[in-house]
Amino acid sequence: MSQTTLYERLGGEAGLTALIDKYLELLRTNPAYEALSSRYVNGMAHYRARMLEYLTGWFGGPVLYAQKHGLPCLRENHQRIQITAELRDLWFSCMQQALAESIEDEALRTELEAVFWQMADSLRNA
Repeated sequence: MSQTTLYERLGGEAGLTALIDKYLELLRTNPAYEALSSRYVNGMAHYRARMLEYLTGWFGGPVLYAQKHGLPCLRENHQRIQITAELRDLWFSCMQQALAESIEDEALRTELEAVFWQMADSLRNA
């Protein structure tokens, strides 16, 4: 018996894309996230593609990020950015809101919140 991955439970590429698009929409349009959105200096399209590639593999789908960019060293790739507890909390708040607005399954949403919190907290470096 095979275990269903988070990627499959999200609805594969379509579900993950919807989550990422909701996150980026909130980031662009909600003034509460301005301090965070101002850090996305390479443009939202760049980050959308990278998030989709990274999260696809991280959640158990195809390893798109590794195929295009090599090993996904998330922590190392974020070292150049000063990530304080406040910035971590802002990112997590935006992702929580995106999850609430795009994931109907409460159990899945709760599981994803825990996974994203662990990720966000591991990137804090200041």
